[in-house]
Order: sequence, then C-alpha cells, then structure tokens
Amino acid sequence: MIMRLIFIFAQYPECEVLARTESGWVCGAKRQSASGSDYASFRGVPYAKQPLGELRFQELQPADPWDGAFNASIEGPSCPFHDIFYSTLQQSQSVAEDCIRVNVHVPYKSLPDPKAEVLTSGGLPIVVFIHGGGWICGSGDSDFNGPEYLVEKGVIVVTFNYRLDVFGFLTLNTAKVPGNNGLRDMLTLLRWVRANARSFGGDPDEVTLGGQSAGSASAHLLSLSPASAGLFKRLWLMSGTAIPSFYTTSPAYSQQVTTVYLTLLGINSTDYDAVHDQLVQMPLEVLNNASGVLLAQLGVTSFVPVVETQIPGVTPILEDDPETLIAKGNGNNITLVVGFTSDECEANRPRLTEINAVALYQANPLAGLNPHLVFTLPANVTAEMAKRVGERYFSDSVVTMDKFIKLCTETYFAYPAIKLARARRANGGAPVYLYKYGYEAEYSVFKIARNLTYTGAGHAEDMNRVFKVNSLPLPNSASDSKMTERMSDLVANFAINNVPSFGSHAWRPVESQLKYNHVTDPDNHQFTRLENSDEDMVDFFDTLAKL
Repeated sequence: MIMRLIFIFAQYPECEVLARTESGWVCGAKRQSASGSDYASFRGVPYAKQPLGELRFQELQPADPWDGAFNASIEGPSCPFHDIFYSTLQQSQSVAEDCIRVNVHVPYKSLPDPKAEVLTSGGLPIVVFIHGGGWICGSGDSDFNGPEYLVEKGVIVVTFNYRLDVFGFLTLNTAKVPGNNGLRDMLTLLRWVRANARSFGGDPDEVTLGGQSAGSASAHLLSLSPASAGLFKRLWLMSGTAIPSFYTTSPAYSQQVTTVYLTLLGINSTDYDAVHDQLVQMPLEVLNNASGVLLAQLGVTSFVPVVETQIPGVTPILEDDPETLIAKGNGNNITLVVGFTSDECEANRPRLTEINAVALYQANPLAGLNPHLVFTLPANVTAEMAKRVGERYFSDSVVTMDKFIKLCTETYFAYPAIKLARARRANGGAPVYLYKYGYEAEYSVFKIARNLTYTGAGHAEDMNRVFKVNSLPLPNSASDSKMTERMSDLVANFAINNVPSFGSHAWRPVESQLKYNHVTDPDNHQFTRLENSDEDMVDFFDTLAKL
C-alpha cells in the first residue's frame, strides 16, 4: 500500500488534490470559493459504467476500475439534450453518451490526507443537488451550478449528470428498457456517494438531497420510493414536486409518447425486444433528432418519469401515483423544505413565446390544465375544469401571454408546493418548511441573459443565490450579495443542523394553520399567513379538484 501511494504521488506530482474512490484514485484541482477560501474540486468523475452500446437504456452498472489517477480537474461531457431553457447559461465542454459523471467539491482543509487511513466516522455533511431542465436539458456542471457559495459553509457539494430525454425516460416496459432510467441514475449516484463519502471527508449518514424544477420533482419522487431508503436524510425542493403538475406520470401518456417517437424513427414493430435491438444500433444523432421533433410538438417536456409496471428482475422506482404515495405517508420521515418563486414562468417566457402557448391555449383550452389531469380524468370532467380555469384567468376572454404566465406559475409550481406542504403537515412525521421566494434581484441572471423585464422572482432565481452561475459574471450588488449569503446559509445550516437558518434567525415549519416563510429581501424572511392572492388561488384549485 505504501509503495502504491508513493507511485501515485510520483506519477502525478502536478496533482493538487487526491482522493481514492472505489474505482481508483482521482486527481482534482484546488480552487477558490466566493470569499476566496480554498476548496478541493473533483470534476467529471465516472460514477458508473458508461451506458454505451447494449447498455444504452439499461440500469447503470458499477464503474470499471482504472489504473493510476483519473484526471478530475475538468468536467466531463454533458448528456445529450435539447436546450429549452438555459441558452448561453449552459456551456458544456462537450456532449456525449459517456456522460455519467459526478463533481465533488470539498472545503480544502477538510479533505483527508490521501496518505492516511480513510475515515471510519464523522465527516462533513453532504449536499447532493439534482439539476433541472424538464428532464430535457441541463447538467451538473459549474457553468450554472457552481459550488462557490455553498462549499465555503462547511459542507461538501455534489452535482452530477443523469441521462435525459429519450435516453433517461423512454419506457418499453421490458427488462431491456424499463423506463425511469434517469431516476435510476440518481439512485446509483446516491449509492456512489454513500460508498465514497469518507474518502472525501464526508459523512454518508448526513446527506441532504436537493433539486430545482425537474431536479426537484425527481428528488421528491426518490423520497417516495423504498429503493432510496437510507440514502439521504432531508430534502430541499426548489420549484418542483412529485405531485404531477408540469408533467404526468400516467402510463397512458408514456405509451402515447413512445408510439409517436417510434413512428418518427420508422419503427412499427410490437416486439419490444426487437425494438430495443434497433434502438441500440441507431446513431445518437438519429435518436436525438427524432426526440427534437417530438419535443417541438409537445412544447416543454416529452419523456418524463412514469408509474412502473412490475418487470421481473427490475426494482421499481415509482410504484404508484405520487399523490397516492404521499397520502400513504411515504417519505414522511424525511425533513422537507419546499419552495416556489413569486413569478416562476416569467423566466420561461422565451420558450412559451417560441411554442406560441397563447395560440395553443386558444385552440385547445385543455392546455390550461396540468397534463396529469388530462390523462387521468374523464373528458367531461377536464372540459369543465378547463372552462373554470378560463373563467378565472381569462375572464374577459382576452388571452395574453401575461395572463398565461400567471396561470403557468400557479398551476405548475405554486399550488403543488403549497399542496405538498399541507399534505405533509396533515400526515405528521418530520417537519416541513414552506417558502415563497419573491426577492427581485438587482441583477437577475435570466433578465440579463435573455433580455427580459419582469417584477418579482422567476424560475430558478432562488437557486441562483445558492449555486453560482459562472457562465454569466454579474455586476456587484450589496443587496444581491447579502441575499446570496442568506440563502446559502439557509441551505448549509439545514444540511448541518436540520433547520434552515441564518445568523440568529431560523425559518419556522408549517403549523396547523398553513403559513409560509415569505422571502422578499435579505432581511425580511417573514413567517406569515399566505397572501390573499395565494389563499384565493389555493381555494380555487381545491374546488377544481372536487369536480
């Protein structure tokens, strides 16, 4: 062992930081946090065998071991994607199917000496974060998910890639293409974190799982699954829940999307093993082009998580409708923070304009409902729901993008977050914290990158105060910096102490009377009853659900 260590250090004298994973040594780089403190950064590390060839649609296998030290100073490829959200904010090194990579960022002084024995107890809390992007785009890279704010707070930060789009969520209901592979990738990553945490100075029993948008919905879905037991202790959800809102877990939807997709590829066989054999032989570009055509027809999502059927030899991740699992108490033992922003869909205005969402709604008012309702309820019920939605949001029969964005914000994000918090509180169990983020940044990433103008906080703007957007340097702002300090403190202290707090101020959990932590500026995190507009919105959707 000693000779092996000497060989490693002699072979890589330029290596600034070293750690040993189950697959081999990784050579990272020393970097600086937002305040200038050092941290050890290991980027682009394979956390499983790459899903190439026959493995393209299967559950991940353990990574092959490597000799020497893996170069973890740069990020690996992003998974194949269709960018509907990030634009210039996502700046991938490359795009390829060998994208199953993890980034681990450790406060420098807490990284264990690689010459010493691996820790057997203690260690820093770990924050594992799942990127958003509608299961269509995004990555764990530091262009949009920089660790510089959070890593200086005494936690280890882990971001990663998972299979997207057709590669991550196509299902044929067979052992070869079981579906939900993106979720399976996330579980594989969490198991990797548990197995390798000590080597990076982390505590495998103190993992906080977080996510934003589709990443947030994914994190919540995992918490409802027995397959994730023991892999994390707490959840921080930003603008997304397992409650289907901007997507549907309906098998009927999944089957419909699969049929259309295979037709686009010219595949009409009903022998799904034969279909699999064709799919794994097709070039990446062919599969990607066809899924791009499908996405153009559907708008903002296509292949998404689905309720699974029992397949011999395959452990299901999502066994039932998420709301049924919530009602049964799944995940009640996990402390939960769930939040939404005041003006979510403003940041999505460019995509909504691109697909002409107003015209789509005018042509079919069912487009004003969340898709899960359309695929799970009778047509006469959804027709009545659509009628009432139209009366509420377009009372003068004039449909504008501004009005549609309000509907989008409340239907897809605000109501599901409040509904989840209320359900969890009613079920008992671990505390649940609810927040509404309404701070209007002086320099908003999305306003600058996309030349947008709106008031309030759009989608992902709370996340941008926890993870740094390195692809777009922003001007200095005392107020924005203070909000960054507050939000990153809240997440770090939640991971450390199980309570979101900054300074002497701690957020309060949901009580019998529904309240939320309303964030309007760095110093105003008021625990208060819902605003009248939010109470009215909740009453409306509660009534709608009773039709």
